[in-house]
Amino acid sequence: EPFRRTPHRALAGRASRPSAGGVRRVAAHMAAAKAAVAAPPTPVQCSSEAAHDLQEFFEVLPPGEVVGWLGGDGDVSVVIGGGRTGRRALWMFADTLMSKFDRAREARWFRGVKMPHSTVAIVDIDEDHHCAPPQFIWRRDPCSGEAVSFFDLPPEEATEFLAWPVAAIASRDGASVLVLAQRIVRGSCMEVAGTTFLAMTDVASQDDPLQWKYTPYDVGSPELTWFSSIFFSSPADHTDDTVYILGHGPAPGGGPPSPCSDTVLAKASLADLLAGDWSRTEFWVEPGAWASKPEALRPLGLPSWETTCTWSDALGLWYSFNIPPCGSEVFLYTAAEVTGVWTKLKVFEIPPRFLGKSMIAYAAKAHPELEGLRRATDKVSSSMPLGQLTRCCESCRCSGEGEETELVFTYVCNSLEDPFTEPGGGILFGDGAMCLERRIYWPRFVRVWARRRP
Repeated sequence: EPFRRTPHRALAGRASRPSAGGVRRVAAHMAAAKAAVAAPPTPVQCSSEAAHDLQEFFEVLPPGEVVGWLGGDGDVSVVIGGGRTGRRALWMFADTLMSKFDRAREARWFRGVKMPHSTVAIVDIDEDHHCAPPQFIWRRDPCSGEAVSFFDLPPEEATEFLAWPVAAIASRDGASVLVLAQRIVRGSCMEVAGTTFLAMTDVASQDDPLQWKYTPYDVGSPELTWFSSIFFSSPADHTDDTVYILGHGPAPGGGPPSPCSDTVLAKASLADLLAGDWSRTEFWVEPGAWASKPEALRPLGLPSWETTCTWSDALGLWYSFNIPPCGSEVFLYTAAEVTGVWTKLKVFEIPPRFLGKSMIAYAAKAHPELEGLRRATDKVSSSMPLGQLTRCCESCRCSGEGEETELVFTYVCNSLEDPFTEPGGGILFGDGAMCLERRIYWPRFVRVWARRRP
């Protein structure tokens, strides 16, 4: 059963959506089953805080009567080359609200809102680690001029399916990007029909993302998906292009893969995947053993669905953030080895204003390129334009042996309401809905301070 409750249910003309009660019953069943297994102690200790500086940095709203980017989910970021600085963060979003912004009402216009299934943003980063505000980018229909998805499938498939981006990885030289997407049945309530990879092999030489070319191809099957996360298996070895891919098999008790499914693991050459070659992929079946066929896969002790898995040099650990289905807490999972023992620690509580019977939080994803960044106004420097971010120095708790290291993640909150049946468009489109303090369907930034336990 899908766990996403996004405004595109109604906006895309979809007739049904899963019940919140059913989702919560499954989530409670999962929690009870996992509680029966004694968890090992976590090797880290943490504190966290809402990252208001990063939140304000992301505050780029369309002016006046202009249709623009007004929120999206699925936010994942990678660092690529090109642009005026030679280093850029590429953010990719899934379902996106495109409309006008009414500053007087602090609200999105509901009339005429469009919802492409993918958009992107570019953030320039210079040699001094200054970070410019995001530039949101989407494609337009050549006839109507209306916003359409940045990523799409070939015409012969696009009438039946859409590509919904979840995860991505950039090549070590920043020249290429591989995007992992859910293959969704159009008109359904997020019915996942498989996995589509989108290979972009020349993003550095073209400054304008609208000029990028991508090649879609399918991997796995509806019963075994591979879109949840992708990352280098040896982050420090720049000669090794082996990547790990997180996937999911059937849900507990049968049925298609879901957030309740165990996470499974594959590995492949990124060069192969960028070339559209899945044939040499190997699958983890037991400690130290990989197979050429995806049979009898061993589950990882890491929950995932749309997530990130990242290596921290400072902690000497892999880490991943996770919000359980219909949960109100964000957990930090850590492990010394991806195929080893994962432990979890609660690091953040979703604010009550983003919870309730009509709300849900999901998609907790790390953004390492934002670690240690501050706004220029937070420093005693006048050499940087206002509104930019700069890497921290003496003013914050820089990591060192036995000291704290900074981790940054985002999550998204969303509404279960149907805006077509709610007065004034409900909490997505009503008066004050774009007030930053209570705005939903927008990345929320959190900073975590972590250190290894003695």
